[in-house]
Amino acid sequence: MKKTILVFAAIVMIVGFTTKTMAQVTLTGNTAGATLVKVLTITNVTPLNFGVIGITSGTAGTVVMGTDGTRTPGASTTTIVNTGTQKTVAEFDLTGTTDAVYTISIPSPIVVSTAGGGANKTMNINTLKVKVDAAAEADASGATGTLTSGASVFLLSGKLNIGSAQVLGVYAGTYDVTVDYQ
Repeated sequence: MKKTILVFAAIVMIVGFTTKTMAQVTLTGNTAGATLVKVLTITNVTPLNFGVIGITSGTAGTVVMGTDGTRTPGASTTTIVNTGTQKTVAEFDLTGTTDAVYTISIPSPIVVSTAGGGANKTMNINTLKVKVDAAAEADASGATGTLTSGASVFLLSGKLNIGSAQVLGVYAGTYDVTVDYQ
């Protein structure tokens, strides 16, 4: 009986020691953090509107609008008409964290269409340009700016492509503008 008790005691001691011999390590001084920024807000002050354009039927043409509001016909078959709906460069006002840098993203082309379905009732606006604050005009793709004093303004323009059999009418469309902190 004494041998049985000794064997049992030895087994309990071995099991007790083996369950307490697990390895454990602690690493201290790890870091965590976050950056808080003011939420970006964007307001479309004026729409992108090429105004009234006269075309000669049967020939394709273009109208390029600069961020300064000048319109230039790209073909002799396109005439700028200064009556009716006036031209406007798109203007966007931004507010956010002071001195933060942001990136502009605008899908190209912007598609505009006239009422009803069918052929020759859509036009593309591509070769998009932006002018951020007082900087020079630049390609809209990946343009950047700085929220000096927490605010910034950028202008958007582009090239309207008119088809050779374009249907006459008023054309309109929507597009997305994404602005994000860098």
